[in-house]
Amino acid sequence: MRVFSWIVGVLIAMAFSGCATPYQSRPAGRIGGYVDQKIDDQTWHVQFTGNGYTSGDMVHKYFLYRCAELTQHAGFKYFAIIPAALSGAVTPIHQPARGTGFDPRLMQKVAYRPMPIVVYGGGGVTSLSVSADIRMFNDDAVINSKVIGFDAGEIADQLGPYIHSEGKTSAEVPRGWIFEPGHAKVRAQDLLPTNPTKDLGT
Repeated sequence: MRVFSWIVGVLIAMAFSGCATPYQSRPAGRIGGYVDQKIDDQTWHVQFTGNGYTSGDMVHKYFLYRCAELTQHAGFKYFAIIPAALSGAVTPIHQPARGTGFDPRLMQKVAYRPMPIVVYGGGGVTSLSVSADIRMFNDDAVINSKVIGFDAGEIADQLGPYIHSEGKTSAEVPRGWIFEPGHAKVRAQDLLPTNPTKDLGT
């Protein structure tokens, strides 16, 4: 009986080993799923990690959907992705230059948008993870400068079918919005130059 149970367990593991990570809370000690950490009432740290069969596009969409889900559950309409140093999640490190030798710590690169991070696991399996801090807000938020954000309702509506079908239903990520003091929100893409004419000179 034990041998039969072991064989069944192996077969189940093999059946699921070739599948992409489903949209789920990541179990402790396992790769695959989302993890959230509350920083304050408006700010969360969100991370989604896929397994070796999860594409970068899927990880990105799952991450945005989780951000939208958290935003709506917290009673907000929009979220903006912010540098970790602004949220208080990471203490800024000031490393003054000293000496004349090469210091690799001066080559650190800081990303202010969610970026795929390559994670190497055992057996040469590569998985992708997207991690960022988000700030949630509503229409009555006090904004002092231009802010690029997402509408949580749009994200949930447009990516919902994709998430619930585990990527079998196609979906596009909604464009972001620009929020500016004293102005109605506008699509971020509407502020980009649109005239394709090139000046080739004489």
